[in-house]
Amino acid sequence: MMEYFYGAQSAQFASVEIPKELLTGKAFSSLSPGAKLMYAVLLDRMREAKRHSWYDEQNRVYILYPLRKLEEDIGFSRHTVIDCMKELEEIGLILRLQEKGKPNKIYVKNFNRQKIFQLIG
Repeated sequence: MMEYFYGAQSAQFASVEIPKELLTGKAFSSLSPGAKLMYAVLLDRMREAKRHSWYDEQNRVYILYPLRKLEEDIGFSRHTVIDCMKELEEIGLILRLQEKGKPNKIYVKNFNRQKIFQLIG
């Protein structure tokens, strides 16, 4: 049987936030729940960018997240990870750049900009 949380225990676990716009926004309604979860995990990984100086020559932030590590971290199969990545790329939420012998650079794009362009476009 699972135990209850008491007092300050409720803040003891790290969490990943899923932006509400991803869950309720019409622009993202076609995304699978897995792709939405993956985007949230990729956003969370952005916290490491400053520590590792993951910036390109144009000062754009990118992350390094090998597929195998992503599979382990969220418990998805390789096939599911690849499918979710394709969904996120197709909708414009990420861009992956391959470098020979290195993990892909993943540019996690700002979903708020997508919403702005829809409103004015």
